[in-house]
Amino acid sequence: MRDAGGAAGAVPEVWITGVGMTCSAGVGREECWDNFLAGRSGIGPIRGYDPAGEPVTVAGELPEHWAAEFKQAVRVPFVRRFNLPTRMSLFAGQEALEQAGLLGGVEAGTLDRGRCGVSMGVGGGPLHYLQPLEEVLRTKPEAADKLYDHYFVIKTMFNAPAGMLSIVHGFEGPSTTASAACASGSAAIAQALDWLRSGRCDLVLAGGADSTITAQTLRAYHAVGALTGDNQRGATASRPFDRTRSGFVMAEGAAALVLETAAHARARGAEHLAVLRGAGLVSEAYKLATPLEDGTGMARAMRSALADAGAAADEVAHISAHAPSTPQGDLAEARGIALAFGDRAAEILVHAPKAVMGHSIGASSAIQAALAALTVQRGVVPPNPHLAELDPEIRLSVSTTPVERPVPLALCNAFGFGGHNVSLLLGA
Repeated sequence: MRDAGGAAGAVPEVWITGVGMTCSAGVGREECWDNFLAGRSGIGPIRGYDPAGEPVTVAGELPEHWAAEFKQAVRVPFVRRFNLPTRMSLFAGQEALEQAGLLGGVEAGTLDRGRCGVSMGVGGGPLHYLQPLEEVLRTKPEAADKLYDHYFVIKTMFNAPAGMLSIVHGFEGPSTTASAACASGSAAIAQALDWLRSGRCDLVLAGGADSTITAQTLRAYHAVGALTGDNQRGATASRPFDRTRSGFVMAEGAAALVLETAAHARARGAEHLAVLRGAGLVSEAYKLATPLEDGTGMARAMRSALADAGAAADEVAHISAHAPSTPQGDLAEARGIALAFGDRAAEILVHAPKAVMGHSIGASSAIQAALAALTVQRGVVPPNPHLAELDPEIRLSVSTTPVERPVPLALCNAFGFGGHNVSLLLGA
């Protein structure tokens, strides 16, 4: 039983009072939302390095105006010390806190620092700082020392996004980093939910960030059959659920959500975008890089989220699908949805955000959660672009145009290498 008023002995209801994000689809919450709603792809030719001769030449990089937007929005000294996931996290976190009416709240003494936490997910990490070093070590070892400066450790720390968010905003409660591959962001949000329910925190800034677009990383993912090599398709290379899908497109991004107990939010006069109703976390215990093809592991995560929320399957109106655009992954998830929802599976509106933004590993599921909160609040399910022909084995309601409809419950799926399966349930 969830209790919005925080009655003694009841499990506190958890509100989402602010979201922030940046990804290939846009810089900031509203630009991202507009482009997802328009089905406008952020995928294109790689700009960060010369991909000539590489098997993969497309990715979902941040928009070109990202650097200028960040510089104008985030005032942090010595920003060059921080890796890109950290900078994206600072941007998303600030935007989320601002929407929640909390930016500057700690400095003004309106929050209890010790009861504010940070939980961030990072899956791949700042690999683009390591690759140049490896190249230099291989070709010019005498020059390697020049790459080791006193910021190198800071730039390569997985926990830097969580650490810097807590430092910048003065949050003195728990601060941790979850790493569960593609489910890292959702795992971090689920951890925040536990902190709030247990009484450890009143407020948590939670989400995920990743930037793994390097020639070495893309080469490796392509070698194991995960990335598409359909470079000629450009912006439409990622096409979840399509009969001709051939792999995912690597991307980068970050999202942050302000989560707080309903009692805490009400006490400061805040309103919510959505309610974080529950989380389901399971391990497939099968293979590191291959999901159970029958979808049973994914179905367990979805059922677990429903059970955690005390919700019925027939209440769910929308699913934000993991749907990476891989032949195996998309089909396994469709089978899992069918197992979890039975005959209703074909009625639930499904959205695959990776068609627009690509797959930003640990950040993807956090961006999905932010989008789902906006979907619940605004009553519009974004479309699925690039879907020319639905795979005949996938029997889901996958619209190629936006659908206006009340969304009382939305499910967010994230399924990562290693069998890390996480589903989050959001409600109005």
